Amino acid sequence: MSYRNIQGMRAIAALMVVSSHIFENMAPMRTHWAKQFAFVGGAGVDIFFVISGFIIYHVMQRSIASMDIVGKGPAVYAFAMKRFIRIYPLYWIVFGTSWLVMAWAAPTAPAPGPLFPLLALFGNVPNVPVHVAWTLTFEVYFYAVVALSLLLLANRAMVGVAIWFTMVGGATLLGWWVPWVKPLDFVFSPIVLEFLLGIAVAMLVDRGFRRFHGALLVGAFIWMAIGTLFLRPSLFVMNELHWGRLVAISRSFAVHVLGLGIPAAIFIYGIVLLEIRQRWIMPRALQYLGDASFSIYLWHAVVFYAVAEAFARLGWVGVVSSTGLTAVMVAIGLGFGLLSYHFLEKPLLRVLGQRILGRGVSSHSLEADVHPRSHVASVPVS
Repeated sequence: MSYRNIQGMRAIAALMVVSSHIFENMAPMRTHWAKQFAFVGGAGVDIFFVISGFIIYHVMQRSIASMDIVGKGPAVYAFAMKRFIRIYPLYWIVFGTSWLVMAWAAPTAPAPGPLFPLLALFGNVPNVPVHVAWTLTFEVYFYAVVALSLLLLANRAMVGVAIWFTMVGGATLLGWWVPWVKPLDFVFSPIVLEFLLGIAVAMLVDRGFRRFHGALLVGAFIWMAIGTLFLRPSLFVMNELHWGRLVAISRSFAVHVLGLGIPAAIFIYGIVLLEIRQRWIMPRALQYLGDASFSIYLWHAVVFYAVAEAFARLGWVGVVSSTGLTAVMVAIGLGFGLLSYHFLEKPLLRVLGQRILGRGVSSHSLEADVHPRSHVASVPVS
């Protein structure tokens, strides 16, 4: 039995992010009455980061256990290659497709920037072709820290991860007075502390701490609703010359970690316990969308941009109902993501996994299948 509710939350997070991008590229969608509520979807990123911390904790424990069987080097290699296979091949396909779409829709647009950092998901270089990939740079950063910790510290890898989080936390506090510049503003970004929240949830569940009441879910929902209000740029129109980097550091920490990350962690903790206690399981439709969430996440903005341009060239903008065009655009974006999941993502994971690791890589989630020890006697390494 796997964490089906985690997959459902992945679907919800992906749909939240999709909702935040509906009105970006299509006039007159930018003035649609629903646009004022689109900022709420930004919290989906924080949910994704907490889920990543939760899952990678379990994957790391399995990697440590496998060291006794295959050795440290092969275990770390398998961990790193699974992460590579899961992210890069599909991302590169989306990146190349988006570049072609941009050449068709806006042939005079400036070049997207240096290719190597964009293709390697390295640092915080603005990613014009796939702008949602900024989150993947933090995911890759997190995976690299875990892989290095496994390589250097083996079964004490959590010590290395803890040292990293301590450094980021300390730098966040120091950042209130020290103006971090590139690349340190990325290295010490407070948002990576949300991975720590996911790890904390996993450790609580793994160690049998399972006290939870439904009122906490309600409280977390209210907490997150308040936190999303601070995503509205209008609340942060402040004099940069006067406040400087203090605004950026305090906003990133307060909004993402305190305002969204903590309630997201409470949500994840609650839904996992609901499944363990067999009180409530996410609907199969959400579980299915959770399986396809990585494809949906990568493709939706690219497809929206292409569909919006097609609508404009067909002369439908301003003639056909904007709500109707939006619905069609969203349907095409989600449909394209599902097609990608079945005909690109899953085959890539299977074929590349077989060639590189000798076995296919699971498509159950972005990171790996997670089988809680409370549900099964043994945990297969996927």
